[in-house]
Amino acid sequence: MIDYQNSALLNLIKSQPAGIKEYDLLKLLQEQLPENERVTRFDNLVLFQQHFLLFHALYKLNDQLHADQAGQLLIGALNIQWLPHTTDNNVNSLVGHIPFDLVKSDPLREYYLDIKNLQDTSSEDVDNLLASFWMNLDDDEEKASALALFELNEPCDLVMIKKRYRELLSVHHPDKGGCVEMTQSLNDAMAVLKRCYTCNPAI
Repeated sequence: MIDYQNSALLNLIKSQPAGIKEYDLLKLLQEQLPENERVTRFDNLVLFQQHFLLFHALYKLNDQLHADQAGQLLIGALNIQWLPHTTDNNVNSLVGHIPFDLVKSDPLREYYLDIKNLQDTSSEDVDNLLASFWMNLDDDEEKASALALFELNEPCDLVMIKKRYRELLSVHHPDKGGCVEMTQSLNDAMAVLKRCYTCNPAI
């Protein structure tokens, strides 16, 4: 088991001034362990437990840094980074800092600091979380493809989408000299965007 001693964890993070990904930080922490204590089983539950324990330690460490006015951590799967303490709100906004009174009400912080969330999460729970994640990711990719087909960018709404759909149909519908394949693609894209932009896809 990795020992998330605050000083050791902070030193590792500080050794990467540009920030470090969660995966790379976990790898460095694993390499510090004796050979017989390293994780060798990597099913979804074990990976979740590793992730949770690291983020639990990071949020606790961040609280301590704030209390000591010794800096703060940016905490995310793609970037974990130590930043020096500052009281300049303009600097905070430039580097992505969040005022600590807002950080304290962060639902992610509250989730990871409650160790019961780790104890109560089963292998089935993790599998369900992953399935939900991939489903949402698929929706995001479909949405991006549909918007690209309509030549639209965010932000937009269903009114704009419907207007663009009618414009494209007036050009690509077979009755207007277009083709069946493009019309079907437009219809499929419209179905995706209705699902993404309204609670009632029948609108």
